Amino acid sequence: MLVCVPLFFHNVPLLFPFLTVTRHMAKVSETSITKTDALNHLRSAKAMSELTCEKIIGFHLVKTQKGATWRLRYTDFSGARRKVSLGKFVDGTADRIDSAQLARKYRDDLKAGNDPVENIRLKKRNFAEQQATKHQRLFRTYLDEVYTPYQMTKRGGKKTLATLNSAFKELESLPMDEITVTDLNAWCKRYSVDRAVTTVERTYTALRAMLYHAKESGVISKLQNKGFKIPKRTSQETDAELSSEELAKRRMLTEEEIVGIKKGLDSYKIEVGESHWFFPFFRLAEYSGMRPGDLYSMTWQELNLNFKVIRKHPNKTRHHNNPVEVVLPLDDDILNLMREWYQFIGSPQKGLVFPSPKTGREITNTMHLGHWKKVLALGGLKENLDFYALRHNFISKLLQANVPLSTVAKLAGHKTTKMIEKHYHHMLPKAAAEALSMIAGDFSKPNNLEVKAK
Repeated sequence: MLVCVPLFFHNVPLLFPFLTVTRHMAKVSETSITKTDALNHLRSAKAMSELTCEKIIGFHLVKTQKGATWRLRYTDFSGARRKVSLGKFVDGTADRIDSAQLARKYRDDLKAGNDPVENIRLKKRNFAEQQATKHQRLFRTYLDEVYTPYQMTKRGGKKTLATLNSAFKELESLPMDEITVTDLNAWCKRYSVDRAVTTVERTYTALRAMLYHAKESGVISKLQNKGFKIPKRTSQETDAELSSEELAKRRMLTEEEIVGIKKGLDSYKIEVGESHWFFPFFRLAEYSGMRPGDLYSMTWQELNLNFKVIRKHPNKTRHHNNPVEVVLPLDDDILNLMREWYQFIGSPQKGLVFPSPKTGREITNTMHLGHWKKVLALGGLKENLDFYALRHNFISKLLQANVPLSTVAKLAGHKTTKMIEKHYHHMLPKAAAEALSMIAGDFSKPNNLEVKAK
């Protein structure tokens, strides 16, 4: 049988060119220890015996009681002998090559001045420290243990805490430095349903303030919220916010509602007694148009009975560099009522106008709502009439009386007229019509000269 042998001319193979490719693809082993050597060592060597590599200084396979381990022996910069584990022996295939490559890397690190054992210890220590501080970095832990006591020392702190506790349930179990833009986008998508953009922005501001507080306190070293923005409202959302249903809330109370509220108040006085704090609280709210939170925090220095005036910085602007100051004179009716209340609670020299009957401290911001519902029910009114309707009534009456917008804004505790114009513009047509009528009369009516000429 003839056998064909490939002929070579000038070292170029005529047949089987793949032999050349195969030779180029062959990889030189990282270590002199072969798979067979390793398996033989595992079968025949005594425990703790070492199989040494001739290519990588210090690299070896040590037999253990239950198998074998790849290791590297080296001398550190102090002259001490060290050993570092590179991985367990599995079958002498991938584990052998991977361990040899790691041994070479550690040798290169040593040449560069880095001790592999010290690097491993540092990584372990950092991991342990991260795990130890992870509990403190959790949103819920920080809110309960650090931020709540801090906010309780501030005016409006209770409201901020209520927002944080209710709005961010899905973020509670996350470390604060791991709350990403993706997490915030998911939160925003859920929370913004059926809520105005301004509400979402205000809620996120409360979260951002807590995150920065944690960073300033050193609990976290970085924040991941850079680049997150509340999506701008669409034209449909703007129209919905300014819909007739929404604007209908910003109006004067009807005669029927006023009669019902009076009836409810009279009936509720019989039920709880005329000396209950809710009654002067209600009267001051409807007279001043102030937000409930501002009434809860009002002091006798701000409600000055001697000078017959209220001078109050609304809670919403207290933290501003130039906060708004509301100045309201007290008429005789409200003055006499507040004097009676002042005497009833012991004529204090200072302190809150409406302190808690039990603790003497500030009452919870929502405490009035239960009493308000009772008044509505006793007065035969619908439960959806918000206590805030008293503030809407206050602003609307001023506008209907043609009080200048700038004055209305100041009395309502706003820095500019922007909010009044935006939310109460439907109350302005009457004033505008009267002004236009006066302007039109300048040229439509005969003047004195025309009359004399006739």
